[in-house]
This record gives sequence, C-alpha cells and structure tokens, in this order.
Amino acid sequence: MCSVFDVNDDAGVERFLEEYGVHHPQRMIFGRRRRPTSQVSIVTARHGAPEVESAIWHLYLEKVGGQWKPHKKYWSINSNWKKLGQRPEYRKSRCLIPATAWVESQRGDNPVEFSFGRPFFFCGLYKTWGDLLSCAIITLAAHPDTAKFHEKSFPMIAPADAGFVEQWLGGGEGTDAFEPHLHPHTALGGARLMVRPLKRAMGTEYIGVPVRV
Repeated sequence: MCSVFDVNDDAGVERFLEEYGVHHPQRMIFGRRRRPTSQVSIVTARHGAPEVESAIWHLYLEKVGGQWKPHKKYWSINSNWKKLGQRPEYRKSRCLIPATAWVESQRGDNPVEFSFGRPFFFCGLYKTWGDLLSCAIITLAAHPDTAKFHEKSFPMIAPADAGFVEQWLGGGEGTDAFEPHLHPHTALGGARLMVRPLKRAMGTEYIGVPVRV
C-alpha cells in the first residue's frame, strides 16, 4: 500500500515532464511526504494532449455540506491490480502521478524510503466530480526483493517508455497490452531501486545504510 510519496522540486521533475510532452509542468504541486486526501498533481489526457492537473488523492468522494470530500466509507488511495478489470476507470480514465520517492513500512514498523534517483510516474486511475478530480495509485503484489521491507504490495510504476505513457493515457476498452506491466519491477531505465531506512515514516531523517535492490 503506497500511502506517502515525494515530489521534490529540485529533482528535475518539470524537465522530466517536458521529455514526455506533458503540458503545463508549471502547475506541479511539489512537496515531500505527500499524504492521502491532499491535493496532488496527476497527468491526464482527457482534453487530448497530456497535461498536469490537480486531484485529491482519494478516488471516491462524497458531498458533505455542499462540498466534495473523501468518502468516509471507502478508503481509496490505492487500487489493487486484481480488481482493475472490474473498474471502468481502468478502461477509460487512467492517469500518471509524478513522484520522486515513496515510503513504506512493515506493519507500521521500520519505515523505508524507496527511490530510483530520478523522477518517475506511478500508474493510477482518476475520477471526475464536477470540477474536481480524484485519483488512486495502482498497487501490485510485493516484489520478492522488497517484501522484507513491505510485504503487502508494490506500486505500479510506468516504464521509461514514451510509447507506454501515450498508450496508458490514451484510454480505450482494450487492456491486454498492460498485462505484462502488472508485475513489480525494481529497475527503471537502467536505475536500480534504492532503499533508505528512516527514523520516522513522515520524517526525512535517514538511519542505517542505503541499499540497492
């Protein structure tokens, strides 16, 4: 379960977006330890070309006092890959979520930060609620090399491939082409995943020795 992630403003995220032809990179919301139900930046192609938009990190919303709020009965910051075939969003409203790192723990203990040393995209789903957007990160089964840090899941990360990005954002009923990507990978464009132990999950103080997996 991915429940905290970073978007560092000094990690070349805007240049990364421009490399993939994403419009309006200046709209990016930056910050470390982005938390569920907060506003985050996503990339959609719902208006044709890929562009940065803002979304609430919680897929299902409800109207409370005339305003859209995260739905109290449906915790939906992640979407399990096993249920994707049942979701209309998987066929029609896929998004990408720019990030530079994410944090996991083992049943609440021994938190670690995962990163590739470069920006990347989480694969996600989005919904529209009037003028608002909401989103969730797709989670896969845990990778054998990362299960000792977090045994439950691993986020779906887009390969460093412009063709994949275009196809993912393009929508359409056919989803078979994405089946090979519904398995966790610990490398991205030649960069191996780095694991850095943390003193606290929401903190930025590192302890121990970082390792590559």
